[in-house]
Amino acid sequence: MRCFSVGLAFAAALSQLLLSAAPSNAADIDRGREIYAANCAVCHGASGKPDAGSAVVEGLGVMPADFSDPLFNSREPAADWEMVIKYGGHAMGLAEQMPAQGDVLSDENVLEVTGYIKSLADTRDYPPGEMNLMLPIRTKKAFPEDEVVYVGRLTDQDGDNAYKQVLEIEKRIGQRGQAILELVHESEGSVSELAEIEVGYKHALSFSQKHILSGAAVIAIPVEAEGDGELQTYLAYGARLSPSWIVQSSLRLKFPFERFSDGELELAGIAHYVHSPWPRRVFPAFEVVATTPFKSANGDLEWTALPQIRIGLTRGGHVALNLGMEFPLSDQSWDQRYYVTLLWDFADGSFFQGW
Repeated sequence: MRCFSVGLAFAAALSQLLLSAAPSNAADIDRGREIYAANCAVCHGASGKPDAGSAVVEGLGVMPADFSDPLFNSREPAADWEMVIKYGGHAMGLAEQMPAQGDVLSDENVLEVTGYIKSLADTRDYPPGEMNLMLPIRTKKAFPEDEVVYVGRLTDQDGDNAYKQVLEIEKRIGQRGQAILELVHESEGSVSELAEIEVGYKHALSFSQKHILSGAAVIAIPVEAEGDGELQTYLAYGARLSPSWIVQSSLRLKFPFERFSDGELELAGIAHYVHSPWPRRVFPAFEVVATTPFKSANGDLEWTALPQIRIGLTRGGHVALNLGMEFPLSDQSWDQRYYVTLLWDFADGSFFQGW
């Protein structure tokens, strides 16, 4: 009953946030169309699809972005395009052939033409790139993305320290889906093993320019570790509270195949302070995680705090580093945990692009 009550409270909070989130677009589309025709269409095409056979495009040496592609159009945040238009492609680690327009267009003009570009594809069934929020260390991310993530964890404890390494490969499927593959390696003392492989699927259930809610199911398959594996299900939520603050939360249930009643509930949440529009900066965050077994008794609830920083390594931020330290806030068997996470969003370019 305790787990059920926590789940109900989590769902109620999400409902309130969903009702308060409403998309907005103040850009003047008609004026944006005029600016696009005068400044952008020669390379990107009148309809947003560049003509590969035109002399201008052939002279560029690179293919301009196809704004008519709904997947590409939706997954790119408008704010990133505004930066590219204003400061040029090089500033965001993209093609140097994209010139800066900041001396030609006013800030209002940049908003207008970005709004028009966003209208060139029907993206209503695609989660918006504004919800591709910064990756937390433990809270599950809601946005379906193309990412490769390495997570390393050192647990400082009595006796031998424990090490855990996870390689996550996440691939976008269709409009709202994402396939998940994780390889988990663990070592402690003389034991070092490929503990398990996790496969799963995540699907965006609800989204707007200000929120996203997704659900996922993952099966953990033991390789060298003991046990029959488990089923993990979770809801993940993300929202932009303001230009400077984003929050994310997740509710995860773990069901061991041997006995579902031996599983546990995990509730996690994080707040990121986004103090700059430039991705290659250091962004602080604070994360809290609570876990409790289904068969809970007094004192079974475990709390941890996890301050962390995200460091954008590339100019566009598609390669980033997370560093964090987790502290127990209850009676737990370990002292501290240290995390390093390396993320590569391969949909935005090669690993070595934009450094």
